[in-house]
Amino acid sequence: MLLADTFVDDKILDEGDLSLLRAYTLKVEDGLTDETFNKLRFAFPQASIDTLKNTEKHIQSLSGFQPVRYDCCPSSCICYTGPYETLLKCPKCDTDRYKADGTTPQAYFQYLPIIPRLRAMVSSSPYARKMQYRASHQPNSTKVTDIFDGTHYSLLRESFVTVGGEELPNWFFSDPRDIALGLSTDGFGPFKHRTKTAWPIVLFNYNLPPEERILKKNIIPVGVIPGPKKPGDFDSFLWPLVQELLQLELGVSAFDAITMTVFLLHAYLIVVFGDIPAISMIMRMKGHNGYSPCRMCEIQGIRIPSSQVKTHYVPLHRENFPDSPHQYDATALPLRNHALFMERAQEVQSALTNATSEQLATKYGIKGLPLLSALSSLSFPISFPYDFMHLIWANLIPNLILLWTGKFKDLDHDDEGYVLAPHVWQAIGEATLNAGQTIPAAFGSRVPNIAAEKSQMTAETHSIWTVYLAPTLLNGRFINERYYKHFVQLVQLLTLCLKFEITQDQINDLERGFQEWVEEYERYELLSLPDTI
Repeated sequence: MLLADTFVDDKILDEGDLSLLRAYTLKVEDGLTDETFNKLRFAFPQASIDTLKNTEKHIQSLSGFQPVRYDCCPSSCICYTGPYETLLKCPKCDTDRYKADGTTPQAYFQYLPIIPRLRAMVSSSPYARKMQYRASHQPNSTKVTDIFDGTHYSLLRESFVTVGGEELPNWFFSDPRDIALGLSTDGFGPFKHRTKTAWPIVLFNYNLPPEERILKKNIIPVGVIPGPKKPGDFDSFLWPLVQELLQLELGVSAFDAITMTVFLLHAYLIVVFGDIPAISMIMRMKGHNGYSPCRMCEIQGIRIPSSQVKTHYVPLHRENFPDSPHQYDATALPLRNHALFMERAQEVQSALTNATSEQLATKYGIKGLPLLSALSSLSFPISFPYDFMHLIWANLIPNLILLWTGKFKDLDHDDEGYVLAPHVWQAIGEATLNAGQTIPAAFGSRVPNIAAEKSQMTAETHSIWTVYLAPTLLNGRFINERYYKHFVQLVQLLTLCLKFEITQDQINDLERGFQEWVEEYERYELLSLPDTI
């Protein structure tokens, strides 16, 4: 046990190394300032503690782990990797790669390699034992409790690994030490005014138990695309990660701290998630406002006739839109699959002219082959599920509130039964705020006045309001009671989605329930839409 825990890169750590590591771990985990850390060697003269600068250098040498810098466009258009590696100017904005001296990059993307960190995880016996969760998890065909009960993981376990079109002799997850990974990214404004954005890229280790994998100390940061704008070519920033993931599909040597042996470590990326614009960017799709906006199906959008608004909408029933050639059944949507997605992505990529490529991209909603398609562990679009937080709490509920308050887009809401009078919505907001006085903090953040403090509402407070407060606060508030019943139906479905375990029968109920809810929405809320055009 001791040997496994102190074995690093074919060396045994001595007591001085361990003392230094303990001190540095204290700084990192408890947030000690640099100044405080530098005082430790005076407060504890018997301990082997050096200055912070020397400590970090020594730990870096012990870990064998160093970040890698890649030049990038100062506007984050591209990272100079792959097809851009030798360019001297950004092909999107024509900015020089280097400053006036010809050697210093204008900006850089700092990438944190994952292979050394995965090796370190399996070489620590306590951590490696925690990572046995995946192998010990017993799938149950009657219920879903984790990602390993899903169909994609089950299919992978029956498939051979394929790299570069060549089928390897091993199955996905045939070794209990194989690691399942998830990737997530999103843009955020690091400064108060949020005029600039940065894009962190992180990995999640699904071999850990569910309660452990989402802890900050267990998240695997890959890098931060510096901004200040949205990346122009996200694949160019993913390039070094994909190269490592391809190596991990082939297998890399690592030390198993449990069996005390060297083995071939494999890791597979099986899921990618984020908000809709972020995933559209990763999948190289047009996005949710396009003609073919959905990444899961091929439903085609329509525009409001005689309107200046260019947004596409995707109603199921289109009897009042004579120019639309389609009517859609919620139970039989034209779903995308991996083979068709790749075929159409290749068609767009191989188009002879830019005009043809753009026409096909508009038609299919796909702009070309995504870099992540090089990984055989991913299936398009199944491996890119909708993020529940963004889909529901950051989009659906706020949009419903806009509809109820007569502010949803540029529609005419006059005399509609779903619109709440301003004084009614104000009263609901005040009641929401006052409810916080009697709700235990264990339920989550206190919900602000949802009517007067809209900007302070978060995904968390929208979820608390929807599930716990709104069913009472909205009761009897609508002119037509059917809108309240429709909302309660949604709350029941969302409550079921939030369960830690869900049976197959409940999944079937959810599928039917959401189909019915959307059809009811079109019947109730948007029935009068054509009359307003």
